[in-house]
This record gives sequence, structure tokens and C-alpha cells, in this order.
Amino acid sequence: MILRKTISRTIKEKKFQYAGVTILLMLAVMLYVSLSMAITTLEERNEAFKEDYKQETLHWMASEPLDDTTLTGLEESYEITLEQRTFKDVGTDENTTLRLFHPTEDVNIPYTSEGEMPGSTGEVALARTFADSQGLEIGDTFTVNEVDFSITGFVYLPDYIYMIERQTDLLSDPSQFGIGVTTADTLEQMEERAQLQTLGWTSTGEVPEGLRTEVNERASLLQFVSREDNARIQFVESEIEGSQALITTLPLIILALSIAMVLLLMKRRLDLQRKEIGTLMALGYYKKELRRHYLGYAYAIGLAGSILGILLGALLSLPLSDLYATYFNLPALSNFDFDPVVLLIGFVIPIVLLVLLTMLVINRTLKTEPLTLLKPKEMSTGKKSWLEKLPWLAKGRFIRRFRLRLLVRSKARSLYIFLGVMFSTVLLLFGLITFNSMDRLVETTYEDIQTYDYAVHYAGLQTEQLPEGVSPYTTAEVQVDSATYTLYGVEPDTGYLQLMNGGERLNGKLTEGAIVSRPAAAVAGVSVGDRISITNALNDEEHSVPIAGIADVYIGSHIYLPRSEVNDFLSYPEGAYTGAWQDTEPEMTEDVFMVENKKSLIESFESTSGATRNSVIGMAVFAVLIGVIVLTLLTNLIVEENSPSISLFKVLGYHEKEVSKLVLNVYTPIVFLSYFVSIPLAGLALSQAMNGLVQETGFILPTDVTWWMVVVGFVVIGLTYWLSLTLSKRKLKKVSLQEALKKQQD
Repeated sequence: MILRKTISRTIKEKKFQYAGVTILLMLAVMLYVSLSMAITTLEERNEAFKEDYKQETLHWMASEPLDDTTLTGLEESYEITLEQRTFKDVGTDENTTLRLFHPTEDVNIPYTSEGEMPGSTGEVALARTFADSQGLEIGDTFTVNEVDFSITGFVYLPDYIYMIERQTDLLSDPSQFGIGVTTADTLEQMEERAQLQTLGWTSTGEVPEGLRTEVNERASLLQFVSREDNARIQFVESEIEGSQALITTLPLIILALSIAMVLLLMKRRLDLQRKEIGTLMALGYYKKELRRHYLGYAYAIGLAGSILGILLGALLSLPLSDLYATYFNLPALSNFDFDPVVLLIGFVIPIVLLVLLTMLVINRTLKTEPLTLLKPKEMSTGKKSWLEKLPWLAKGRFIRRFRLRLLVRSKARSLYIFLGVMFSTVLLLFGLITFNSMDRLVETTYEDIQTYDYAVHYAGLQTEQLPEGVSPYTTAEVQVDSATYTLYGVEPDTGYLQLMNGGERLNGKLTEGAIVSRPAAAVAGVSVGDRISITNALNDEEHSVPIAGIADVYIGSHIYLPRSEVNDFLSYPEGAYTGAWQDTEPEMTEDVFMVENKKSLIESFESTSGATRNSVIGMAVFAVLIGVIVLTLLTNLIVEENSPSISLFKVLGYHEKEVSKLVLNVYTPIVFLSYFVSIPLAGLALSQAMNGLVQETGFILPTDVTWWMVVVGFVVIGLTYWLSLTLSKRKLKKVSLQEALKKQQD
């Protein structure tokens, strides 16, 4: 009981140190619990929506619709449910598009979260996020192209979980694109051109083999998209998969930092109480009693950090779950999914690891004989380390020799500072690289490489001569090792597609082989000089070509070849094309399937980049917080350990700035060495993470570290280090002149 009382007294005396490690542990548990519960809720809602409302296995769009008899035959032959769905794109204003569908009954069944489905002409149910962005509520009316709409409810569609207008879009922006469901009569009244989709659902979730080929034989396919290749579906799957690694990696690193700090504190506590431990052992205290006493510190920190982390994590998971559901346009089909396993792991694992590792440190001291413990530690360890024997360590002024000796005698602390700064730097650079990469991705892909203003996709194969200033191309989906790629047949001398690698233009190399985009190269695992075998998805014909270059196209898995070669491979007429690039806005005729306006793509991307910037700021703040806690705890511990030397320096007449330089600033080289070592590590780690997700997301971020990132990171880490030193200088000022005398008396 007497020993137990000293735990609370010690924690009160050293409250800054113990509070710091408790906060680190709390952050680790909080991140794990909040992210785990939010992702679990997202996954459960996604699975429920997908299963209960028959999310499509595939959909296609053809140059002409198939009749009911043909569809019924396909259903029976391939054991698939097929349903046709009509939609129209209407412009609510100059920059906003609303895609209106008629409701389906068997595939992609609409879910109404509030209100009811439209039943009369002029009624519409909108996506909640789109309605909120337009300031609309149930019961409101709005007009589009002289057609009045009355909002009857809020609706969700299983194939528009990630609500983007085109499959190639990266960011969802409900202020510029939304979906809605209306009656067939209402769609017929609208002047916009109707487009027809055929939706397919299978119980296995797999696309039936041979279906695509047969459909293409009956009607020329314009688009055939499986669930695995549908960005509107797969983005949420990729988020869930990518978050699984984050859920464990980030909290584990912070947990390791907190446990290492606890071990340093315990080692320091045991060193300070060597005589007390020796005396207690000499008086007859059992080792298990002393072990139980010192483990009390680990239990106190572990319990406080775990319980606070679980409570805060559970609270934080609620807004995170809502944020995910809103971003991914998912209905709340289930309530918050309370996972007791996550709470158990968040509570048990930190405490078990903390106690076991702390026990190892305690046992090392308790193995020492009582008489040895009663001697001053300096007397029992008189040998110099091999680092101290180096010739250059014994040269120079006293200040230099003292700082170097202090540095080499605390290798564990130097390593801890190195790892702590490395973690903060990598986290900070992750944010800065992402911030820069999103801008580079747009500038490189949409401005430097794709120099056209409009891309016209035709409803069928075209052979007519195009006017001057328009560049035709052929496009088709192909398979490479079961992965789907987009094959482009282009004119090598076209001015609308500048295939660049760094500053080198690769168009001239199209005669030597294929040019592939960076996502395509990452998914296929190929480099320049390798060969790639592409398979026609319709007739299984193969074509093997060498890789002549990798272009800085960061969006889409694309393969570029000369148009004549692609037409020959696809068995198209020699001068055929399926699309055209041009600078003038095209007319919407019956031959035109879709028009991509590059300007609207860039504007949409820029309007939604605010969320990315906010996440970067949040990541930077978190990195600084971790850095400040780690560095301040260590510098505070350094002051405490060297208080006799600090007191002696003050007695000898050293000013506080000089004492600070001698004791506190000694680890400055370690801090900045760790920073510069972390720069390539951050780029490599992010590159590996992007390569792991490129097949699901269809894009890859450029992860080059630029000079301004290095400067900004250096300033932030420098300020973090300066702040930790400033906080520790307060403790240095409080060291009295009597500390040196007390040490001599001990």
C-alpha cells in the first residue's frame, strides 16, 4: 500500500511527462477506433445497399436497342436479369448537370430515404447531396428548360454511389452534377436527347462469359462496363480497401512511439531509484512486489490512454461515418455499427504491449544484486563506448566535446528522436505531395498532354472525311492479363495529344510500339522495352507490341498506338474512327453519343479540390502535434537527467543560452538528419501506396518531391523543434544552483 501511494505522487510531480505519453497513446487508440468503426459502418451500408437493391453487375450502351425478345433470350442463355433504363442530361444552369432516370424494378432499384417516389408528370426525386447544394427541399419546385419539377423525395441509386458524371472523373461535386428519378412521361416531355442503358444483374456478381461478344454481334456496343470497372461503384470499394491499411499502420506507429517513451520514462525512474530499490530488496521486499509496483505506472498510463482513446474514437466515428455516407451518396440503411471487437482490441492490445515491454525493463534492474544497486551508477559503468574513443571526439573546444559526448552516450534517445521526427516528416510530406500532385495531375493530363477543348464520342463507327482542324481517333476496350484497358488509335502527328515524358515528346515513337499511361504501366507492371499482349474483348484476338514509352498521363489505363494499326487489329475499315478531338464546340446530332468539355472537367476538379486542401492542412496539424509531443517529452527528459550538470554550469557562470546550447540543442543534427532522410522515404511510401490502389481507382498521383515542399517541410519541422525547445527551456530555468550539491551528497 505504501509503495502504491508513490505512483500517484510521482505522476503528479512529473505530470507533463506522463500526460504527454498518455496523449500519444490516446491518439493511437482514438485513430484506430474511429477509423475502424467508420469504415465498418461504411462497408456494412455499402453491402446492404448493393445486395438489397440489386446493384448492377454490368451495363451496356449500344448503337441501337435490343428488343424484348432478344433480351429475354439473353436472360435465359446467361442466367442474368436484364432491364433497360432511359436517362437524359439536363442543364439546370450553365455549369450544373442533372441526370434524370426513369425508375427500374429489377436492377439498380432506387431507394427513397425521405418523401416518396414520383408518380405523376413533373414530379422528381433528387439525390440529397445535389438538392442540398442547390438549396432545394421536398415540396419545392424548380424549372429546367421550361419544364416545371416538383420535388417529392430524396433518392439513392446503387450504381451512383460515387456520383460522377463520367467514368473518367476523379472528384464528385454535387454542386455541378447530380442525379434524380422521374416518370417516363416527364422524360418524354423534355427536349434533350434520351440515352438508353441496359442493366444486368447476376447472383454471382460475375459477368457471364461470352455475353459481351454476343451483344456486340447483335448491336454495335458503345460502352460495356462491368462492376469492377465502374468508377461510380469501385471508388467506395477502393476507399474501404485503402483505409484498411491506414487503420492499422498509422495507429501502430503512434502506439510504438508512446510505448518507447514510456520505456524511456521507466528506465529513468528506475535509474533514479536504484538506491531505494536496493534498500527495499535488502529489507526483504520480494521482486514480484517491486515488479508489481513499477508496473503500476504502465497500468495507469495504459488504462487512461486506452479509455480516453476509445471514448473519443467512438465519438469521432459518428461524424466520420456521416461524412463518408455523404461523400459516397450512401443511404443510412443501417444504424451506427458498434463493433465490440474493435473496442476490445483498442483496449487490450495497448495495455498488454505496454505491460509486457515495461516488465522487461523492470526485470533488467531487479536482476541486479542489492549491493550493486546501492552504488552510484557511474561507478558500476566506467567503460567508454567505442564512439567516445574516436579521435575527432576528443578534439576541439569544451562545448563541442561535451555536446558530442552527451550525444553518443544517449544512443537510444537519439534513435527515438530520429524516428519521431521521421514519422512527423513523412506524415507532413504525404500531405504536401498530395496537395501538389492533384494540381500537377490536372495540369499535366488536361493542359500539357490533352491540348484539345472538346472530345466527341460518336454513336457508331464513322468513315466520313472530317473538316480541317479536327483529329480523329479510334478507341476500344481491351484486356491485358484480365485487366481492362482503353486502347486509343491516334494519328502520330496530331496536335491535340502531346504524349510527354518529362520534357520529351513521345508521339514519334508510336511507330516503334505502344505508348502507355502511367496507371497502365503500374497495373501491368511493365517498363520501356517490355512487350505487352492486348486482347480484343469482343473476339479474343491477341496483338503483342513492345512498350516504346510511358507517358505522363496520370488518369486512366490507356494504351496508345497508330490509328491504322488499331483499326487493323479491330477489323475496322482503314480510315474509320470512333471519336474526334477539336477546339470548336460540336453540334449534338444523332451520330454523337457524348461530348467531353475539357474546360468543365478542369473547373469541376478545381471546385472540389478544397476538400483535399483541408485534409492536407489537417494532416500537417496532426504531424506538428505528434512532433511537438515527442520532441518536448524528450527534451524535457534531457533537462531532468542533466539537471546536476546544468546546475554546475550555472554555478560556473554560464548563461542560460549557453547552457541551453550545451544540453538542449545537442540533438539538432539528429532532427534535421532525420528530416532529410525522410524526404525520399515519403515519396517512395506514397508511390507504393498509389501503385497498390491504381487498379481500383484508375489514376495514379505523381509523387515527385519539389523544392518548395522541402522548404515548407523544413520550416514546419524547424518550428516544431523550436517550439519543443522553448517549452523545455522553462524547465531548464527552474533548475536551481543547489542541484549539483545535492548530487554530490547523494
